[in-house]
Amino acid sequence: VVSQRGPHMSATLEPKEPLSRERIVRTALALVEAEGLDALSMRRLGAELGVDPMAVYYYLPSKAALLDAVVEAVMAEIDLSVDDASQPAEERLVCAAKAYAGVLLDHSNALPMLLTRGPATPAALAPVEVMVGILRDGGLSLEHAVAGMNMVTAAVRGFTAMIAAVMADPRHHDGEGLVALTSPDEFPNLSEAAARPQEDLQAQFEFGLRALAMGLLG
Repeated sequence: VVSQRGPHMSATLEPKEPLSRERIVRTALALVEAEGLDALSMRRLGAELGVDPMAVYYYLPSKAALLDAVVEAVMAEIDLSVDDASQPAEERLVCAAKAYAGVLLDHSNALPMLLTRGPATPAALAPVEVMVGILRDGGLSLEHAVAGMNMVTAAVRGFTAMIAAVMADPRHHDGEGLVALTSPDEFPNLSEAAARPQEDLQAQFEFGLRALAMGLLG
């Protein structure tokens, strides 16, 4: 008797649970978080799932589709309920940006992918729609709202990458190294800054977000 298997089943490997798009994406994201983006290949993913690597293509037709799905999974974690339409647009924009940043920091090993690969599915675009809406509610035209959204998301991505680097290696935010590279005569401002206690990066981030929000909506 020939065993009747679905298109996702290997002839020799049985998955521990039924294969699905959700399980594939969840496993791919976990692999990236544990070992970085370079570890994610269809062969390695198949091994983690316990299926033939070709089985993945039944649910996601290409590596690009897989990466888009992983981005979607991360973006779906952004808490859109933080947006309170009764608040001023500036405050709403800061809250939305901080919610985005929090999710990026939760997935710091996936940051290289998230920094270079924008949302490309409807679910992944939901937070983008919210941010554009906030900027339009604040009085910006659609064109300027989209441009403003791009500037805010670029700032969030860049600064969260910096915070993630410091979390991985605190020497990236060590003022002592800066002291050794500067002299008061040549770099008076940097020398003075290096001699002072370093401000918390989260506080710097919020200052920058509020300055950007005021510039866009003030």
